[in-house]
Amino acid sequence: MENLLLAAGHVTAPPEEADVVIINTCAVTGESARKSRQAVRHAKKLNPSAKIVVCGCAAQADEEAARALGADYVGGAGERRAVVEYIESLAAGNSGYAGTVGNPSARREIEQLPAGAFDGHSRAYLKVQDGCGNYCTYCIIPYLRGPVRSLPLEDVAREAARLAEEGYREIVVTGIEVSSYGEDIGADFAALVETAARAAGPARIRLGSLEPSRLDRETVRRLAEIPNLCPHFHLSLQSGSAGVLRRMGRKYTPDGFAAVAEELRSRFFDPALTTDLIVGFPGETEEEHEETLAFLRGIEFAAVHVFPYSVREGTAAARMPGRITNGVKARRAQEAAECARICRRAYLERQVGRTLEVLFERGGERGHSENYLEVAAHGEHGKILPVKITGVREDGALEGHVLPARGRTV
Repeated sequence: MENLLLAAGHVTAPPEEADVVIINTCAVTGESARKSRQAVRHAKKLNPSAKIVVCGCAAQADEEAARALGADYVGGAGERRAVVEYIESLAAGNSGYAGTVGNPSARREIEQLPAGAFDGHSRAYLKVQDGCGNYCTYCIIPYLRGPVRSLPLEDVAREAARLAEEGYREIVVTGIEVSSYGEDIGADFAALVETAARAAGPARIRLGSLEPSRLDRETVRRLAEIPNLCPHFHLSLQSGSAGVLRRMGRKYTPDGFAAVAEELRSRFFDPALTTDLIVGFPGETEEEHEETLAFLRGIEFAAVHVFPYSVREGTAAARMPGRITNGVKARRAQEAAECARICRRAYLERQVGRTLEVLFERGGERGHSENYLEVAAHGEHGKILPVKITGVREDGALEGHVLPARGRTV
């Protein structure tokens, strides 16, 4: 939306000075929906004269709640171009209209939006997929986003090539459930990555969150043959307990997940495997929690994002018995985070002595390696340079020095 508005001649401004404030809401958890409502109230208080635009998943879930908060315009999870049209109408002197959310189940084509990045970033984001058909018991997203819709391969190639020509050195291929790409248009996930990588040329490709059940051996083999694909795979885990995974409606077992991790490690050199974890799911016993901790230690993830279970009304899990108290969830989250910290430290220390290809950001003082580790070194903003890793800093970043030109292997 920002890219479209900037292209139309609008400019960004602090929320207290803006003519229009856009709140793009999230409803993935009850807590994120609460924060979305809080953001709308804050915007109204901060700038009473501004037009308040509310869109995204929380608005899709409860349009009337958004209007009750004082939104001047409400759009859902598939009306982002309509938001831009509304603002253009205001700029032209028209009163505009109040907007409305669409029917998610009726969506059959992806809403095509321009790929790009926030100002000053070296990394761009290319959304190629929307919607989800997994219907995990804790998740509201399939009901708000609708069925899987994929960007046609020719459009993927065109956008990836454009981003590379504009100077982006890394393109993140993303979506709601990106590994389900193509099931609606007769394509497949590996073909998506192959197409984006070819079109991107010198830019490297990084993948968004992946569903492990969709990464079979043949898919991993094809991914391993792509030279500019980053060896960083975010595999959505949620639990390391078979019983909890069944209650969550996940489509794999711990053994199946471990097999995918092993396959990736057999094809890529020490890739970064990262994940998400939910602790305190309804009915989770202490034994199941311990199974998860043991699983984390066994996989040795490079990073784990730990979330206490948050009730999301409208999902099957919200009706399940065996609610876990907040105190127990907090303790389990702390234990999982400590386990994850130890695993990450071990992965970071394995990088010492290696040479990593670092895309420099932040004015050239820091950047991210191909395996998505933060590296502190003196480089050049927007360039990928080889960095010899010499240590691990207290803040969790690696440190090193850029190799001289004669030692580079870019």
